[in-house]
Amino acid sequence: MIRQLFLLSSLTSLDAFVAPPSVQNVHNSVATSSWQSQPLRNPSPLHADASPNAEEAAEEIENSGAALPSEDQADILNSPAFLKRKVEVLNSDIAALEKEIEEANAVAVAGKEEWGFRYDMLNKESKGMQDRLAKIGAAGTETAKVDICTKIVSVLDNYDRAFGAVDAATNEEVEIVDAYQNTKTLIVDAFLDLNVTKVETVGTEFDYENHQAMMQIPSDEYEEGIVCQEFAVGWRCGETLLRPAMVVVAA
Repeated sequence: MIRQLFLLSSLTSLDAFVAPPSVQNVHNSVATSSWQSQPLRNPSPLHADASPNAEEAAEEIENSGAALPSEDQADILNSPAFLKRKVEVLNSDIAALEKEIEEANAVAVAGKEEWGFRYDMLNKESKGMQDRLAKIGAAGTETAKVDICTKIVSVLDNYDRAFGAVDAATNEEVEIVDAYQNTKTLIVDAFLDLNVTKVETVGTEFDYENHQAMMQIPSDEYEEGIVCQEFAVGWRCGETLLRPAMVVVAA
């Protein structure tokens, strides 16, 4: 209905502006005819009385019977009646939409009552699966890190054996040893970033989980059961023991 009213109002406004001659056109035609019909009293354009009289032109327009556009037709789209009807149609559409929303909410509530429990179960299982996958991924990352660090520990052992066997005599040999020592320091610093640390040995109580006893000897400096000497460095990666420390225990 509102579309029909819009179309009717648009056609009415179009007829009002297109069909009747405009005031300006009528005024121009009458003014032109009046100008041509009256002889010029003075051909000079400097005289104001050479143009046609506006009152005579208006009188001719009235006598011609030309129809002027209706103001009601031109302003129909802004008329109170039209706007009131438009508001009524919009309110009707809003009421219809609210009814549809209410029906959709009712369907949603009914569906939740029927499928809500299953949905909650599926959501719980999905969350549990995500947690398990996250743990598996973290465990895989930790395992890979442990494997890599264990291999690098063997490289550090080679550094230690090399430093124990080399006796730098010349300045060149000292520079070479220092260069290798700096490289080992860089590796140890990288271990710290990966939470890889050395196992404490000398001066600590023997620990079966972190220490491997190579022998026991009497010691005047340490009490019985205390690690008094270290043969090989032990390493830990977080809570994982990469390699136990090989030690000597005081007897």
